[in-house]
Amino acid sequence: MEFRLFKKAIYFFLILLYSNNCSHAPAINETYDFSLVNTINIDKIADYPKRPGSGQIMEDNLSFIFMKNGFNVSQIMSNNTVINLNDEGENNLSLSCTLTEYTDRETILIPYRVEDRGSIETTITQSSESNGDDQNAIATTSTTTTTDGGSIQESRKLEYTQARVGMILKLKDEKTGLLVWTHSYWYSGIELSSTAQICARNSVGLISKLFNN
Repeated sequence: MEFRLFKKAIYFFLILLYSNNCSHAPAINETYDFSLVNTINIDKIADYPKRPGSGQIMEDNLSFIFMKNGFNVSQIMSNNTVINLNDEGENNLSLSCTLTEYTDRETILIPYRVEDRGSIETTITQSSESNGDDQNAIATTSTTTTTDGGSIQESRKLEYTQARVGMILKLKDEKTGLLVWTHSYWYSGIELSSTAQICARNSVGLISKLFNN
């Protein structure tokens, strides 16, 4: 019974770890008029050290999520991704992304032991003796108690892997160089590609709020 409860506790603990994330409120230039923005140009994203292709994967995820959010996305001859917002807008923003983490299959070990506290079993038996006269019947009762001392079993360590992706995003006005929005974010999940996509989705969701007010 205790072992089953322990397994359930470990199961919920792993779920919390697998879907862990850290995000603070982004920094926004409150005086900037985002309604005048014509396009957002996504800068080429550098690969995370020793993870070739990670920058392109994150750029593709950002493009995909922008489209999922209803934005018009195009790619010009230089392969830069452009998010089209307002044909009447006067300003253009550049979106830069720095990968701070891009880690796959990080192994974590959780040691545990199973403790059996034992049990106590009590048996009560009752009998009667008669000498032929029902009125003189004698009832006797006996009690037997059995105690199991239990045991402590050292078990193997639980082992699981997790992926982790982190990024710093910046929106800058291309004409003035003014930094108008910045945000840092990381997310941990079970598998690297889905973790990167979730990280991009959460960040694009925050950028979308700048133009939906």
